Amino acid sequence: MTSIVSLLAGSTGFLGNEILKELGKEEGSIFALSRRRVPNLPSNAKELIIDFNNLPEELNLQNIDHLYLSLGQALYFHNVMGLMSESLKKEFYLVDFTYQFQIAKNAKEAGVKNISLVSAVGANPNSWNYYLKTKGLLEEEIVKLDFETTNIFRPGHLTGNKFRFDVFLADIFSFFADPFLFGPLKKFRSISIKKLPKAIMRHSQSSKPGINYFDFKDFK
Repeated sequence: MTSIVSLLAGSTGFLGNEILKELGKEEGSIFALSRRRVPNLPSNAKELIIDFNNLPEELNLQNIDHLYLSLGQALYFHNVMGLMSESLKKEFYLVDFTYQFQIAKNAKEAGVKNISLVSAVGANPNSWNYYLKTKGLLEEEIVKLDFETTNIFRPGHLTGNKFRFDVFLADIFSFFADPFLFGPLKKFRSISIKKLPKAIMRHSQSSKPGINYFDFKDFK
């Protein structure tokens, strides 16, 4: 059986590093793409530290089987809820849209067939919320690239970041609000940082060709 070669963009982030740990449990090799040294690097992973402002020149995606996109600008909870300054909007768009789209475009041109994108529940290119609008715009552009398999994961609030007070407060809010989110609102429930990466691995490795969307119901 041919060994799978994966590339993960966003290896140092809150979610990205957990995805890296899960990838490290699988057979195959990993390239961990980042702007700085990657903590908890698995034995089957290799760091690719690059300048993201020079992606076309520095990024070589030959012989990659699966691209995982989990890059993200550091945000506070109120930013995610739509409150961003103009300067933060520019930084957020650069990281979450421009960088990720450029990596995906390079991957497509290099012959990569499979992509898994971590987006967000409520992603919509027409949303008034700049965070959700940007996520929706990226989803649209990734789909247009027409990979053989495109997996788009739309989690709600990620619980479990003990080092962020605003996230801790959001965790408490989610604990009380989640039971009241059912029917079409169930997809907005929060998901543990420990559960989501496992679900991403499970569905990425078993998903059918085409465009596949995953939300809370798929993260159990």
